Amino acid sequence: MSRRIDFAKKRRVDGRSLSKAVRDITELVKPFAQQRGIDLEALLDQASARRSNAKRLLAERLQESVVPLFTGDRGGHPERIGSCVLVRVDSDFFAFTAAHLIRDADSATLFAPAEGRGGKLLPLPPCTAHLSPSRTGIDLDVGVLVLPASQLGPFNRRVFLAGNEIDRNDRPDDQQSASFYFVLGYSASRTQVKVSRAKRHITQRSFHCSTYPVEPAEYFQEKVSQADHILLDFDHNEIVIEGKRANPPKLQGVSGGGIFHISREAMEGPLVAIATRNPRRSRLIVGTRIKHFLAMVRELKKISDPRT
Repeated sequence: MSRRIDFAKKRRVDGRSLSKAVRDITELVKPFAQQRGIDLEALLDQASARRSNAKRLLAERLQESVVPLFTGDRGGHPERIGSCVLVRVDSDFFAFTAAHLIRDADSATLFAPAEGRGGKLLPLPPCTAHLSPSRTGIDLDVGVLVLPASQLGPFNRRVFLAGNEIDRNDRPDDQQSASFYFVLGYSASRTQVKVSRAKRHITQRSFHCSTYPVEPAEYFQEKVSQADHILLDFDHNEIVIEGKRANPPKLQGVSGGGIFHISREAMEGPLVAIATRNPRRSRLIVGTRIKHFLAMVRELKKISDPRT
């Protein structure tokens, strides 16, 4: 048996080396900047603040399309199960999520807040759930909720992603510095969501992080098909927020959330995958590529269209 490679450690070492190189270069440049009356430290701080603010605004925009899902427990109280992404294909409305969340919910009614910042939990419109069957023993974990356009009710205020906001062409992964991958969902951690059971009202914080796809060798070691999934670096011991290391909440509940490929210049980009797993030992986020959700939508349209 071949020895398992610690890719996470390699990424960690490489990342720290790069950070050190940047700091060293900054220290070398500082004297020259000072000679010209330039406060390099202040400029770098301002640039960091602009990046942080841009990502905050990005998260606020996307959380109108990425929604936390709840069910009622035996006492009728709301219980977090995960996340979903609202998508419109042509004139039809859907919620993309991880199939295992729908299986766990069984026949229970699903609830969600009608607004991104939280609010009163409302039952989702009467919808039908469709799950991907296992293919040669591989579960793609694809769940699609079909939402009736005429019964969206308060969820009309949500933003359904459409057109170029969805990666319809299954473009190859990008590891260039001009873009990054943005994961957004809702952790079930008690520090991230407060539920008023009596009023069925929630106050929530979305979880989001910027990351990048790993090398093909890591897909092979994890026995994950790169054609079907995306593997993203997520070392919970190396999370940096506003230049400082931070302990992220557990990713339980982020399953079903969105993975977006974002241009640094435009600070926008398409939905490319739905988050499905977080193997902490490997320090990864696993996502199922959006092409599989779109394929299921096409099949559902064929079934519902009497002309086919």
